[in-house]
Amino acid sequence: MMKSKIVVSLAATASLALPLAAQDKKEEEKKTQILITNVSVWDGIAEKPVAADVLIEDNKIKTVGKGIKAAEANVIDGKGGVVTPGLIDMHQHLLLNGGTTIMTDKKDAFVQGAHATRAAEYLLRTGFTTIRDIAGNSMGLKKEVNAGLLPGPRIYSSGGALGPTGGHQDWGGGNDPVGYSDYQERNYNTMTADGPEGVMAAARHNFRGGADFIKMMAGGGVASTFDPLEMTQYSPSEMKAIVEVANEYRSYVAIHAYHDDSYNKAMDAGVKCYEHGFLVSEEVVKRMAKEGVWWSWQPHGSYTTFAGGFPDWFTPDMRRKGAMVYEGSQIVPELMKKHGVKIFLGSDMFGWDNWHNAIVNITTPVTMPKSTFTSLDCMKMATSLPGQALRELTGPATDPFKESKLGVLEEGAWADLLIWKGDPTEDVKLILEEENLLFIMKDGVSFKNLLVEPTHKSFRGGLKSSGHSWSL
Repeated sequence: MMKSKIVVSLAATASLALPLAAQDKKEEEKKTQILITNVSVWDGIAEKPVAADVLIEDNKIKTVGKGIKAAEANVIDGKGGVVTPGLIDMHQHLLLNGGTTIMTDKKDAFVQGAHATRAAEYLLRTGFTTIRDIAGNSMGLKKEVNAGLLPGPRIYSSGGALGPTGGHQDWGGGNDPVGYSDYQERNYNTMTADGPEGVMAAARHNFRGGADFIKMMAGGGVASTFDPLEMTQYSPSEMKAIVEVANEYRSYVAIHAYHDDSYNKAMDAGVKCYEHGFLVSEEVVKRMAKEGVWWSWQPHGSYTTFAGGFPDWFTPDMRRKGAMVYEGSQIVPELMKKHGVKIFLGSDMFGWDNWHNAIVNITTPVTMPKSTFTSLDCMKMATSLPGQALRELTGPATDPFKESKLGVLEEGAWADLLIWKGDPTEDVKLILEEENLLFIMKDGVSFKNLLVEPTHKSFRGGLKSSGHSWSL
């Protein structure tokens, strides 16, 4: 009897095998679809939006075109709005809430981390679906957000910024002994390393911890104590050593610097991405265009902030350096545009009194006197151009989103998109009004939806009156 039972059971299992496999395959092929209708679509590249529908399948763009038919799709009526790619901020500091010296005696790493999570969600809720965190130990936060365990934009992280003793990343006290690590450095928001062997070890440590690229200090800065703006930082051999490590990981180095000497030294070393640079000459700009490097522009911080409204924690010398940058901020961007340097935007914002300016940063170029930049330029520098840079610069070993494109709306791209009341490619300043952002989608999931009534199950509220909390 026992033997017979076993035979029957095996036979039954065998008879079910094919139907179950076919059923599993059918379930696997069934994907969630969302169809956005009654909108105009700007793909991130074109000169203007065009009337079209957008079909999303799971977390990718399935197709963009007129009259799309998708019988099983959930339909979103865009109410005549304009669909754009999600915004990308290429210069963020999630872990530096309160400035470079705040961790000396006021806040510890736990508080910094708590603020960073809030900042990440804040940026997502204002339309940023991707950011590049460029100096700060955000690797752990990056992993949690990218895995969908915490709300926030997609994050590319450099880890702690590398620089020499007395460099822009050296935020300790003036009487610290040789070799002393301040609290920021002990928590890997910055990394002081000297000599080719030292900098290679530091760069490898960052990649080991999950960095996507390396941030290197190549010249003096404004928001730091020991480094004159006019100085250069790191020797040619040290720079080449850091670039060599980045090349080993098929990644890249982004530098902090302001003037000709530091930019030229970095180009000699093979650096491909340049932050700030508001004191460079036209000759260096021409070299940048010829070598095809990328320039990261911070219009709000360099022009609006440094026009006189400095952060409270700025010292008199920081204010002097900021004034120098302000003067150059009105000249260098036009030279970059004139000679065809590839440009994207990064806000360089940190702290609750600054993060809201990430959105202001995108609009600043059109408000500057004598600026030739248009609203369309601003939107490209905040979507398709940074998306292109991330694809070009970040190798497959370190790019967490290499599977698809960011910053564009086309077949196969990640489903990161916004719906606006009005056309920001015609008037970018409309993005400053929170009520004009009707819909936010990141990775196929909606994080804001004002296109339905508040009682609808798909409603997702925006910023509350506090500016830092949301109705989910």
